[in-house]
Amino acid sequence: MRAATRFAMALSLGAAVSGACAPAFAAQPYEGFWASTRKDCRDQDSANRMSIEGGNRLYWYETRCHASEITADGKLGWKLKLACEGEGEKFRSNPRISIAAGGRLVMANGPVGQAKHQAYVRCEIAKKR
Repeated sequence: MRAATRFAMALSLGAAVSGACAPAFAAQPYEGFWASTRKDCRDQDSANRMSIEGGNRLYWYETRCHASEITADGKLGWKLKLACEGEGEKFRSNPRISIAAGGRLVMANGPVGQAKHQAYVRCEIAKKR
């Protein structure tokens, strides 16, 4: 009985460890760093940069948003319901994002910027060592 108990414990420990090492869910195509231009990609203080992290967190220079709901809208399009904070204000926004030809991210009715339609290029950010 003692050997059986140890065997069962070893199996459960093995399952727990292998579960902890399981690959994470794949990132969404819209996740990553984006900017209005390649030059803005290189400028860490640019107001024209944003990042989308964890599938539901969006960050701009002085604004951050959390998506409470993301629904697919076409093959490479999504509608978002955002709760945002920026410059001492709290507000809501309901943009639509999509991946356009050439890999550009297009945002309609975005929470920041004066334009109702913004296009971003993907930034290649060097990893810190």
